[in-house]
Amino acid sequence: MNRSDRTRSHVLLTLALAFVGVYAGGCVVDQKKEVAAYRKVLDGKNPPKVTYTAPEPLTLEAALLLANRNDEVLASGGEDYVQALINKERAFSTFLPTISFAPTYNWVDKRGTSFNGAPVKQGVPDAPITGRYNVFNGFQDYYTYQAVGYTIEQRKAQLLDLQQTTLLNVAQTYYTILAAERSVQVLLNSTDVQNARVRDMEGRQRAGVARPLDVAQTEATAAATRVQLIQAQNNVRDGRIMLAFLVDAPVQDAPLADRLMVPHDLPSADEGLKIAEATRQDVQAAEASIEANRQNVNSAIGQYYPSLTLNVDYFLHKESFPTFSEWSGIVSLSVPIFTAGQVDANVRTAWSQLRQAWLNTTHTRRLVAEQVRTAYENLQASNRRIIELRVEVAAAQEAFRQAQQTYTAGLGTNLDVLTAQDQLLSSQLGLANEEFNYKLFYLQLLRSMGRLPRPDSPLPAPGAPTSQPNPSEIETPHVIPQR
Repeated sequence: MNRSDRTRSHVLLTLALAFVGVYAGGCVVDQKKEVAAYRKVLDGKNPPKVTYTAPEPLTLEAALLLANRNDEVLASGGEDYVQALINKERAFSTFLPTISFAPTYNWVDKRGTSFNGAPVKQGVPDAPITGRYNVFNGFQDYYTYQAVGYTIEQRKAQLLDLQQTTLLNVAQTYYTILAAERSVQVLLNSTDVQNARVRDMEGRQRAGVARPLDVAQTEATAAATRVQLIQAQNNVRDGRIMLAFLVDAPVQDAPLADRLMVPHDLPSADEGLKIAEATRQDVQAAEASIEANRQNVNSAIGQYYPSLTLNVDYFLHKESFPTFSEWSGIVSLSVPIFTAGQVDANVRTAWSQLRQAWLNTTHTRRLVAEQVRTAYENLQASNRRIIELRVEVAAAQEAFRQAQQTYTAGLGTNLDVLTAQDQLLSSQLGLANEEFNYKLFYLQLLRSMGRLPRPDSPLPAPGAPTSQPNPSEIETPHVIPQR
């Protein structure tokens, strides 16, 4: 075996080992590593581990952590982020040469002519290793690589924005359940009072001191309250089913432990808007989209420039003419002269997409401003409603007490008592709902600023209250100053 043959054998062996390594590595993908790439974005640096075992109390923080970990829509958004990372690696590969093994086998019929007196072979096998390198491509590869980098930022911001939306949906469901459960408690208490009043009125009728009309009115009021109770209990069940779906955990019967305390030092609407413009994830995604589309415009313009490629073939085995050559190389220059308008169409499309990105960013900023101001006004109004509702509950309780005393003394009618009782129930239900709406509006304000707590945010310290206080025990919220 001559030196040339030994060299070819060594190259062939190296190539065979490389093929085995490439195919073996290509068939095995580290799935955990791929998933960890987007879990790091969703979970933060040091996310607390959370598990739920019935019948433990379920805090809002635990519900948010469960949803963040288990929600399939969030995970699907994470896969979009992973695909953007993969596209960056793919874009970078255009700067590197490609090497392939491309054997060929050419054959001719028996009527083939001779060459220099020797007959042409019917079968001519060649076994070249082909290398190709893109020397210059009008900067298209460079701008494409830059665009993919901005696309990664866009996908990351979109994933975080989706996370904020998911967490807010969980919080809304959580407080909807709490409000419904508080309504159930109020209605149960009212039902007990009204049932006792029905029995009292029936006794009065038998004693001849109450009219049948009084009994009928009292029974109708009690029945109407029971209808409200049935609806409130159904709302609790529906809410718990939804919560179990959102967090993907068996929390249908979990006692809810509300530990959220709304801080007093809330930002003004203008301050909240400045925070939102700096931290809101959908704004960041829109801005990254502008930069990505700007790079795409530059890449499209690069199609007008010439391209230069280098191709090199090294033959492990060669029987085609000339048989004595071991390698060959070709430098190709391509200058676009007429492309039937394709390049022009690509450039115009890229510019149009850039204008769309600008419009989307402008719309997103206006939408954020509207959401921040709306959430701020809702929080202010809820604060004022709670203050007035507590005054209304206290007045309704006093009115009901006086109506009962007046009726007992024979100076009032049963209708007066029922009216006072209905007013008391209405104000109690309104206060119960508004106290939870206040916390929900606070969370909506945080969402509008892109500031909902991250999964790696510290949980409340141990010893925080795990039972919902009675309406009369809840401190009156502070008045948010008008600014």
